[in-house]
Amino acid sequence: MVQAGCITTAIRDLMSRGQPDQSTSPVQLAHTEFVAALAGNLPHPIYADVDSEDLEGRADHLEKVFAALHVYFTAIIADTAQNVPGGTLDRRYLDNIFRDLAADTVGAVRNAADEMREHENWRAS
Repeated sequence: MVQAGCITTAIRDLMSRGQPDQSTSPVQLAHTEFVAALAGNLPHPIYADVDSEDLEGRADHLEKVFAALHVYFTAIIADTAQNVPGGTLDRRYLDNIFRDLAADTVGAVRNAADEMREHENWRAS
């Protein structure tokens, strides 16, 4: 917990330095926006008595993280592709891999929430 607080403080310190210069590259800007998105989307803790709503909240959190990461990822890949000779970096392929990872990850957590909800309903009846 202390380490998370230190990281959050460090991020806020970086963010409070003001807006980036106009000469900032798109990658640097995407990085700043990604860090800001992460700082504004802290995960809620999951305790020993986890329930389906906790898992749904975690899935919602992951969706936001992946959305912010996707913007950053896209900027990095686009910038990298400009510097690869012959255009051999398949951006569409990499984007599809990213989207699959994000969907599979969030889907797995949502499926776990559904299973937990069924178990909760069974115990309540």
